[in-house]
Amino acid sequence: MARLRILSTVSDWSRVDRSHVLAAFAECDRLGSREFLSRYRFGRAKASTVWHDGQEYDVKAILGMALLHATGRPATKQDFAAGEGAAARLLTGMGFDVVIDEEAMEAEDRALATRALEAETAATTPSAKAVRTRKPTAPRQPAPPKPVKKVGRPNPVDQPTQLCPTCFMALPLTGVCDNCD
Repeated sequence: MARLRILSTVSDWSRVDRSHVLAAFAECDRLGSREFLSRYRFGRAKASTVWHDGQEYDVKAILGMALLHATGRPATKQDFAAGEGAAARLLTGMGFDVVIDEEAMEAEDRALATRALEAETAATTPSAKAVRTRKPTAPRQPAPPKPVKKVGRPNPVDQPTQLCPTCFMALPLTGVCDNCD
C-alpha cells in the first residue's frame, strides 16, 4: 500500500511488480529506445535513469509500460503527477538500480511544490473575475446607418478629365474625340 502513496492515486501502482518492469525492459530492447519512447508517447526523463543488464532506460517510460503490462491501461500524465522522483523511488523499492541527478530532481521538486501551492491558492481565493463588479452603463445608442454605395457606372465627377492630344478638347467617356474624328 505504501507504493500507492508514492505516485498519484489515479493508477493502481500496487499491481505493478518486478515481472512487469522486466517485460517493459524487454519491450524497450526489442524496439530500441527512440522507437519505444515515440511509440508509447513517453517524453525523456530529465533527472533519473534506471539501469538493467548494463543498459540505461528512461524511468517514467519503463514504469508506464510496466503499468500497461500490469493493468492493460497505458499510463497518463496524471499518473506521474507526483513527479519523476516518485517513479524513481518506486523502481528502487522493487530492487532496480536508479541513478538520480540530484540538482535536476530538486528543481523538479521545487516546480511541483510551486504548482501545488498555486493550485491550492487558486482554489481558496476567489478569482479576479468573481470579485470584479460591473458599473452601471448608459444604454447603447444604435450606430448611425452607413452610407450606401451605388454600384454601376463610375461617376464622371470622380474621374480626372482627359484631353484630346490633337485639339486639347475634353474627351467624352468613350475616349474618342468628336472633333478630330
